[in-house]
Amino acid sequence: MKKIVVLSLFIILISAGSLFALESSTYFNLAGAYYFDDNKGYTINSGLAPVSYLPVPIPGTSSLPAGDEGRSLGNGWGGAEVKASIIHKMKVPFMQGEDSMTEGNNVLFQMKGEFSPVSINAAASATITPIAFLNFQLGTSIGTGWNFFGLFNGLGLNTNGTGIPEETPLPGIVSKSWISGTFQFDLGAVIPGEWTHIIMAVTAKMDYKYFSGAKKGGAWQFEADAGENFNGFSYLGSYVLGYKLPFMVNTVAFLVETSQMLGTNAKISTSDLVDWGSGFVQVTFGPLANIQLSKNSSLLVLLQFRTEKEFSETTIFNNYFRNREQTGTYIDFRRIAVSYTRKF
Repeated sequence: MKKIVVLSLFIILISAGSLFALESSTYFNLAGAYYFDDNKGYTINSGLAPVSYLPVPIPGTSSLPAGDEGRSLGNGWGGAEVKASIIHKMKVPFMQGEDSMTEGNNVLFQMKGEFSPVSINAAASATITPIAFLNFQLGTSIGTGWNFFGLFNGLGLNTNGTGIPEETPLPGIVSKSWISGTFQFDLGAVIPGEWTHIIMAVTAKMDYKYFSGAKKGGAWQFEADAGENFNGFSYLGSYVLGYKLPFMVNTVAFLVETSQMLGTNAKISTSDLVDWGSGFVQVTFGPLANIQLSKNSSLLVLLQFRTEKEFSETTIFNNYFRNREQTGTYIDFRRIAVSYTRKF
């Protein structure tokens, strides 16, 4: 209920901000991704899991915990994702000065509606830029999910020990609130020219996510993910180093993202029968390119790799993640993603 109130206040604030907005624009975004199949790090030697299209079946000698469904490693084809969004942005002047560092100071209000085959979300945020190279954002979102014809599950508890999340229709509400700060720099602002735009951005983000259907310490699945979410705080980092070009491919960059649970959630696995790695820091990284298709449309393409938890040979075939024992880490080919944006 508190999250709904916060979101309502954001919407009221944004609506009021529209009275003073110097710029107002609406965007349509369509994002999709193909997730590469892999063997979950089974018997790898190089630290990099191969792209595998031959699932590894459960050995006949495997001993599964009571109630655990067990799992094959890989599925033979990978996975897919698609989301559509409508985004409305309004920019309001804020503490603007006459020098180059403060002349563009503003508050950017943003409202977003997002839909996928298994979920629907609404979000609002306010981003304050008090100086050219620094901004802060405060945001909140609310959403829910459902099962898609028995193929993908949008939202459900993952607490029964089988490793298969519950498929109750619209089982509750998922809310997220966050605060973040971004340091950004463009060499072209110091050395003007078409070929001097070396860019970098570093973002630190703290978020709190909450599923109304979950009790303390209860895991849940959202948008057909791995089902390893817990109510509580997380830290996410984003690091970009890139170069802007005066061509149709106007930006190339390398992106690194980190995510980890904080507080008591980071210590959950130490109280389980096996340490499945709740304190694990996941790192996603890879190159990206932005293609300017027209004045009002662009296409972003990413190829990403990710660090994953490696499990012992005696527990890797367990389907429920809290029944697996982490022994190390490995890297897999995560996904190739595209994001098309058009300004109305």
